[in-house]
Amino acid sequence: LKYFNLSLIELNDKFKNSDNNLLIEGLKELNNLYEYIKYLNIEEYTVFTPTLARGQDYYTGNVFEVYEKNNKLTSSIGGGGRYDSMITNFIDDGTIYPAVGISFGLTSLYELLKDRYIENSIDIYIIPINTNMYSLKIANILRNMGYKVEIDMTNRKVKKSMEFANKENIKYVIVLGEDEVNNNEFSIKNMSNSEIYKIDIDNIDSVKKYLI
Repeated sequence: LKYFNLSLIELNDKFKNSDNNLLIEGLKELNNLYEYIKYLNIEEYTVFTPTLARGQDYYTGNVFEVYEKNNKLTSSIGGGGRYDSMITNFIDDGTIYPAVGISFGLTSLYELLKDRYIENSIDIYIIPINTNMYSLKIANILRNMGYKVEIDMTNRKVKKSMEFANKENIKYVIVLGEDEVNNNEFSIKNMSNSEIYKIDIDNIDSVKKYLI
């Protein structure tokens, strides 16, 4: 029980020479998730809780719960985790189907959102090409600027993603490949007139003058 009071750093140190493969795998997954959290600069919104347990026994990896940031509700408004066996065992065709799931409480969300007007349109659609982590970073920056941003995580061809953006009447599209990461810039395309604008990451605020 005393281990439940340890931080992730302390757990890593405590079990660095452990021969428990399941424990080592769990710590590896937690550390990998923490690297994403640090890279995206969202540490202030997250906390590692070793006592958190989800009731369903199909979880095979990290589990999580979501809380409203202003503490208007003290209970969680959502929760979920990683489960690699449920779909795999159900289909049972020899292929592993990794999955992450989350569910939200409709009553809780209604209480939080009933006084707000929610517009579902997407301002910017990001298409990553082997740049998922970097794309998440750019999306967070743009969201903090007030834009509604969605990322295509389907790994489909760029043409298909562009067709989706057109179908959904998305205003602007960003394609992020390794060249963009290396050059510390990205191009944003106005889908209505096909104009393309170059944006320097260090001066990302300049995107405002191109977006209507």
